[in-house]
Amino acid sequence: MAKSTAYRPRQRPYASREDVHGGEGTTVDAGWPSTLMAVGVLGFIIVFWLVGSRTLISFNALFRWFALFAFAGNLVPRKWFIGNFRMDRLEWLWFNLLAVGPIIFNVCLLLNFLVHGPEQHLLVRAERDFNLHGYWMEHRELPPHLPWPADFGNDPEKDRAAMATAKFDNKVYGLAQGLFGYVVITSEKRVTLAGELE
Repeated sequence: MAKSTAYRPRQRPYASREDVHGGEGTTVDAGWPSTLMAVGVLGFIIVFWLVGSRTLISFNALFRWFALFAFAGNLVPRKWFIGNFRMDRLEWLWFNLLAVGPIIFNVCLLLNFLVHGPEQHLLVRAERDFNLHGYWMEHRELPPHLPWPADFGNDPEKDRAAMATAKFDNKVYGLAQGLFGYVVITSEKRVTLAGELE
């Protein structure tokens, strides 16, 4: 028999995608890695769309953080993930890239957005379709702006003085420094024809 056609047994049994019996009366679901990968990818898209567009951080920095979270798991010794998770190196690479990385990235991005310092408000004299995040991504700085009272609505005198500096369709943004140091856009309001914020 030719050497190229000789049968060589596989060293490790194929991983079953169905339920695997772990012991007496116990069943371990072997499909959980696929579920986590689907959750990781879907969650990454949603969080990036909703929170990433309200965080003043460059795409380069976002990519570096994602790469760190996605590939750090590959530094784990091979024996550990083969023994505990029954994955070969390629499966472990994909699991980190599609599940572990996105999930940790999402948690950190959400924490930076939800846990932040005191808000500062600013008035931007811009057109109706002005996008603060887009402006910051292009120029790496805030647009020309005027201060805005944080307690707007409490003092009529102060409110009138503030509104005297605003024009129709100008925008008032609330900004705060997030937990990990990246500035987040906490609120966005537009000045209406009636001289109010909407």
